[in-house]
Amino acid sequence: MAKAVNKIKAVAPIASHHILYGQSHLNFADTLTQFIDKNVNPNVDEWERNKSFPARSIFKKLGKLGIFGVNKPIEYGGLGLDFSYSVVVAETMGKINCAAIPMASAVQSDMATPALSEYGSDYLKREFLLPSMLGERVACLGVSEACAGSDVASIRTTAHWHGDDLI
Repeated sequence: MAKAVNKIKAVAPIASHHILYGQSHLNFADTLTQFIDKNVNPNVDEWERNKSFPARSIFKKLGKLGIFGVNKPIEYGGLGLDFSYSVVVAETMGKINCAAIPMASAVQSDMATPALSEYGSDYLKREFLLPSMLGERVACLGVSEACAGSDVASIRTTAHWHGDDLI
């Protein structure tokens, strides 16, 4: 079992009666929990021992469950659900016995794809958003401004239109 989970030994389940969640939320959480219990947690120790991170294979399986498209538009392959389902995903992913998969999944669904979903052209959504939601493409973020580090809110780089070019 992963080191952090060894210290805790338990993860609180989502209650069967919840003030914010309906039965569909609980069913969604149960499906994801079953996936985690069958496909992820039994393998975490081996992955950590081998210093491997099977992002592509796990992401494809998570994509089939729809977790990368929970609140993305139906017309582009998302589930079109409200933010409460994203909370269910985040809570349930907390049952994973390592931090890498929940963090990478959150980057995929909540950092790398929302702007594309909201502002991307039809072409970009079909070319990049759909495969990202399906877990066929693993998104990444690149932050290279010297004074900002990983704090993207501190970025000062600007872009200006010069004719048809963005400089």
